[in-house]
Amino acid sequence: MPNPITSNVNSDNRTRPGRQPDNANSSNRIKEALGDREAKWLAEASGLSASSISDYMKGRSPRIDAALKIAAALDVDLEWLFGEQVARRRLDQPTAVSPLIDVNDAEWVDVPEYSVFEIDEQGKLPPILTTKMRKDWLYSSLGETSGIWIAAAPSRYEALAIERLTMIFCKDHKPGERLIHGAHYLFSVNGGVIIARFALREDSSDEPTVLPRDIGHDEEQYQPFARIIGQFARPL
Repeated sequence: MPNPITSNVNSDNRTRPGRQPDNANSSNRIKEALGDREAKWLAEASGLSASSISDYMKGRSPRIDAALKIAAALDVDLEWLFGEQVARRRLDQPTAVSPLIDVNDAEWVDVPEYSVFEIDEQGKLPPILTTKMRKDWLYSSLGETSGIWIAAAPSRYEALAIERLTMIFCKDHKPGERLIHGAHYLFSVNGGVIIARFALREDSSDEPTVLPRDIGHDEEQYQPFARIIGQFARPL
């Protein structure tokens, strides 16, 4: 089965104000994403040593493979966690992070496709179709392997070079889950669905941006239901 072409929308090479933490901020953001969990949990969830996690929490910059494992374990945006410099390494070394194994040894997962126009507070309708994809390829391309689904973009989005009906990879945003600063989400608002970037505070970005004060269940407020993690192109 030929592999689709993807681009990870959470680790591109465009400069975004307020998304380039130094090592100290990186350390603080690991602690913020951990919440009430302990460093030991992160070591087990990421498959890294406790000493390595301790070093990263003190501000040491990780290798890209370790950074991806930590971001995946914490379910946060790579660039938000470690800064643009680390995220750029993801683009510079796409095959060095997680080389594909032999096809005969590969694990496969079912990735469902949904219509974003048929998703509401009650959840998603049955998928339109389901596609089997290689687990190692998903991780190498997106840094994610579970809870992934695809959908046609509801509209054109210039900042990500996404045209209407472009297939995108998404992950559900669960009620009460922390929104990631700088990540892109599918929001429902006024009976429709839009793509927009979420920001914790106002900045100089010219992208369509949703702030915490804009989110809620009242009329004209935004409700996030999925985070966009990549762009999908049909196999060549």
